Amino acid sequence: MRWKFIALAACIVSVAEGATVEMRHTHGVFYPGVKQQGILQIKITGEPGEKISRLEFSDGKTTSTSDIQMAYLSTSGNWNGYTLNTSKLAVEKGSAKPDKKGKFSFDVSIEAGPEPVYYWISYNLKKNAKRGNLIDALCTSVTLEDGSTVKPKLKRAKALKKRVIGRIYPFPYRIVPYYRPRWVKGWGNAKEAVHLTPAHFNLFTDLVHFAYTVSAEGDIQYQWAGEGVEPKVVADEALAEIKRLHQEADAASLLLAGFAHMDDPMTTAVANPETRRRLAHNMATWAIERGYDGIDIDWEYPDSYDQWVNFGLFIADLREELAGSAMSVSIAASVTYKVPIFDVTDQLDFLMTMSYDDLGPQHASMQRFQGDANLCVEKFHMPKPRIVVGLPFYSNEQGKLTEQFGYSTIVGWYPNLSPAENTVRSKKQDGSPGPVHSFNGPQLISEKCRWMKQQKFGGVMIWAYDTDVKLGHRASLAKAMFKIVRQPRVSKK
Repeated sequence: MRWKFIALAACIVSVAEGATVEMRHTHGVFYPGVKQQGILQIKITGEPGEKISRLEFSDGKTTSTSDIQMAYLSTSGNWNGYTLNTSKLAVEKGSAKPDKKGKFSFDVSIEAGPEPVYYWISYNLKKNAKRGNLIDALCTSVTLEDGSTVKPKLKRAKALKKRVIGRIYPFPYRIVPYYRPRWVKGWGNAKEAVHLTPAHFNLFTDLVHFAYTVSAEGDIQYQWAGEGVEPKVVADEALAEIKRLHQEADAASLLLAGFAHMDDPMTTAVANPETRRRLAHNMATWAIERGYDGIDIDWEYPDSYDQWVNFGLFIADLREELAGSAMSVSIAASVTYKVPIFDVTDQLDFLMTMSYDDLGPQHASMQRFQGDANLCVEKFHMPKPRIVVGLPFYSNEQGKLTEQFGYSTIVGWYPNLSPAENTVRSKKQDGSPGPVHSFNGPQLISEKCRWMKQQKFGGVMIWAYDTDVKLGHRASLAKAMFKIVRQPRVSKK
C-alpha cells in the first residue's frame, strides 16, 4: 500500500554568513485550472542593510513542467500565514513561466534584517493538468546585491524521514465520510448495523477518522468513545481496522485525522503563541507518525473575530510544522453561523460546509446546500474545487435541534419508506408516535449530488456515514450518492 509519493530531501546545505534563506513546502494538494496555488515559502533573515537582488527556482520533482501555466512570487511582509487572494495580505512581486527545464527566476530588491520576511511561490495549473501528477518547486539560489550567492536550506517537518512531493488531487470530486471510532464496524441501536468493508475504500475518496481532540495546554487527546470503554483502545483499534480494510481493497482513497469536541481548550490553546505553536507541532507529529494523509479540524466554533484570527495563525503554524509532508489541511464549518474569515479559508486545501441543522420545516434543504456552496465562492473567494458541501445522514426534530436520529433508525421504523420522502413521524421506545422529523431521503441526496457535479464544486461530505443502512439496501443514502458521484479507479503510484 502506497499512500504517499516519497522523494529524498534536497538542498540542505550550509549558507554564507549574513543572509539566511529557508524554504518550506507549504502545500501538497493541487487542482487543475486553479490559479495561484501556494507551494513554497521563502523565509529570509540577515544583517541590517543586506540586500537580495535575485531568486532562482526549479520545478524540482514535478512530473510535467507543462502542467505549470505560470509561477508567481508574492510577499506579505512578516506574516507567515499563506494568503494570496487579497492585496491586503499579499503583494505580487512578479510572475514567470518555467522554461522547458522547469527553471524560472525573479529579479527583486529585498532588504534583509533580523526580523524575518516571507515570500511565496505559487502556481497556476493548466485546466488539462493530469490528475495524480507530482507538483514541486525548489529555490536553487539567492543572489545578494554584492554578487555573492546563498544556497537556501530546505526545512521539513521534524517527524518526517523523507520529504513527500505534492501532487494534483487524483479524483474529480471528493466524497468524504466521517467515521467515529466505536462505529467502524457497527453502531447505535439500529436493527441493521452498517459495516465498513473493503469495497467502501474504492467508492469514497477521503475518510475522516473522527477520533481526536486537544487540551488547553496544546496536547493531543482521544475523544470520548462511550461509557465503560477506553478511548485510546477504541480509536487505535479502529485505525488499525481501517488500514487493514484499505490495504485489502488496494484502494487509492486517503485517510484524514479528525480533531473535534474541543471548543474551550482550542480557544485557550491558540490564544497564546507558545501553546499555539506547541499544539501545531503536536498535531502535525501525531498525524505524520500515524500515517495519515491529512488533518481535518472541526472546532465548533470560534466565537469572535479575534478567535478566528487566532485560528488563522494556528493554521499558519500547522502548515510550517507539516512542511514537506504534502498533507492536506481542512476544516468543517458553518458558513452562515459564526462564519469563518478569509485569513482561515484561504489557507485551506478544502473547506467542508456544515449545510444542515436548519430550524425551518426542512432540515438541510436544497436551498441551504446551494446557498452555502455559492457563499464560499462569493464571500471567501474560494475556488470551487476547494468547496466540499455537507450532506446529513440523520434527522432533526422539525423546527428544533434537540432530538436527532440516524437514517438507519428511520428506515427501521418505516421499511417501505418512499425515496422521495423527507419527513416522518418519529416513534418512541414504546412504539407510540413522537414528533415529526425532517431528513434527506435518497431522492434529495441524489439531487444535491447532481447539482454539485453540474456546478463543478469540489465534492460532498457526509455526517455521519455510519448512520446509513447497509450499502446494498434499497433505501441506502450512500447508494443514491454513489450513483451520481463515486471514486474512479485510479493508480496509487
